[in-house]
Parts: sequence; structure tokens; C-alpha cells
Amino acid sequence: MTSLTQEQKDEIVRLYKLKIENKNIAKFVGVSPHIVNNYLYKEYLTTHGRAKYTKEHFKQADVVIEMYKLDYPYKQITERTGLAHHHICEIIKLTTYRRRQGITIKNLREVQRLWEEGYKIANISYNLGIPYGQVQYWVRKIREGVYTSLH
Repeated sequence: MTSLTQEQKDEIVRLYKLKIENKNIAKFVGVSPHIVNNYLYKEYLTTHGRAKYTKEHFKQADVVIEMYKLDYPYKQITERTGLAHHHICEIIKLTTYRRRQGITIKNLREVQRLWEEGYKIANISYNLGIPYGQVQYWVRKIREGVYTSLH
């Protein structure tokens, strides 16, 4: 492995803080992208703390869960809390509350029956009071033969 001079290390850090991609940093500094990655992830970030591993996002868990329960979209939760999407997902995974509830076997049979009678997905959704996306998902499974009737 080629050793980096202190000037190159400083330049890599400066460009990294400017949110420039590692492959472009490598071009600017004149080294391979692997050397930049190794320096950043094995030396610089381990000594200067990676935000990813601090678990600071859990401090806002109550706010995120409350907004999630009130049906705020993920994008709006991200804008209001300043958390990344994957941090919000990590918090929500720890809760027992889910926005989308499962479909019952009775409703699933009814979806299949109506689909086979020629009803459109929107009509099935409206008649059964099931979200359109959920009906669409199960109709696709029925078409592919993944789901077969239990009667």
C-alpha cells in the first residue's frame, strides 16, 4: 500500500468534509480510490468518530414514532427531525405499531373471487375497503400463481 503524505491526508479530509465522492477525491489527490477509502474508513473516521455508530438518532425516537403514528410521510419526518431515512427505519423497526395492517384470509379470498369475476383493482379496493396498493399486490400474486385459493 502506498503511504500518504500528511498534505495528501489533509486534502482528503478537506474534500471529504465538502461531501465530494471518494473516487473524485482520489482523482484530485492523484491516488487510487482504494487508498482514499482505506484512509478514510480505517484511519480518519475511526479516530474522529463515525456518526453512524453514535446512535444519536435514538434520542429523537419518541418524536419519530409519534409522527409515524400520525401518518406523516417518511420525507416529512426526515425534514422535521433532520434524521436520515435509514435512521427512521431503524427506529420504526423497534416498535410494534405498523401503519399497514395485514389482510385476512377472508378478504384475500374475496379479492381473488372479485378479480376472477373481472372487477378492476380500484373497484375491489373500494368495495372491500382495502388500500389500493395492497389489493394490487395480492392480485399480482394471484396472477403469478404464488397465491392459490384455500377453498
